Amino acid sequence: MDTLDPRFLREFLCVAQEGSIRGAAARLNVAPSAISRKITDIEARLGVPLLERSAQGVRLTDAGQLLREHALHQQDEQAFLLDQLGRFGKGEGQNVRIAVGEGFTADLMQNGLSPLTTAHPHLRFRIDQAGTDALQDRVVLGEADIGIAYNPDLSEAIRSLAVGHQPLCAIVPTGSPLAGRASVGLAEVLQQPVGLLDRRHAIRGLVGRAAGNQGLALLPQIETSSITLLIRYVCAGMGVTFLPRFSVSIQAARGELAIIPVDEASLQQVSAHLMVRARRRLPKSVELAAQFLADRMVAFQA
Repeated sequence: MDTLDPRFLREFLCVAQEGSIRGAAARLNVAPSAISRKITDIEARLGVPLLERSAQGVRLTDAGQLLREHALHQQDEQAFLLDQLGRFGKGEGQNVRIAVGEGFTADLMQNGLSPLTTAHPHLRFRIDQAGTDALQDRVVLGEADIGIAYNPDLSEAIRSLAVGHQPLCAIVPTGSPLAGRASVGLAEVLQQPVGLLDRRHAIRGLVGRAAGNQGLALLPQIETSSITLLIRYVCAGMGVTFLPRFSVSIQAARGELAIIPVDEASLQQVSAHLMVRARRRLPKSVELAAQFLADRMVAFQA
């Protein structure tokens, strides 16, 4: 058969990312029927179904997964070529897309992007916050060039360029009786009023499993999706929470809260990851940014 049309590949990749033809059509500003007809035509030409359609949307078949990988490869190679040719040399800047967990944002801005943009002002960034699972999906689906996540469940579709050992710590008010301790047991922390991240965050799962292994109940006073809110909760003296050190290093340096290591092995063996899609040939702009962030961000230092 003849070569697959690049426009169709872009549309098919968008369908895979959105999980629906209608969602892809809205994003691309084209008629859903036009995309649907193209996919049906390609399925007839290939002799295999690419999508399983339902009222909830679409799901890729095994053949559809292969086509998505091909479309991603084509997209990546075009970005690589344009980057190598200096396509963005006319004042537009070179764009790097970063998907990041909320707990990394202060570290990313202060220690990563601030010196990076000073050293390389031609670079431009699109930054999106996401939970751990959604963040990885964006990297795998080609929606982000770099992902920065805490304790992700890695797959063969992901490659970690930097890993930083970052134990989960107890974050306590400066006036807490725990504040002067060199370390603290998990049971002692959970005797205090506790604020926790919700189940969309990897941290909640880590604390939940550690508590369960000791037969301890998790009864949070506050449950939220916001790390910023939890930091304010502790700074206000209301209770304690669990976060990695890099998430609150600025507040700790200001004396607004205290960071206490927790004597719990499962909370020690966790790490921060700077990730890209596996088997992707990285554009120089992405490679440069990734290496700079790995070298400068506190989350990836020993």
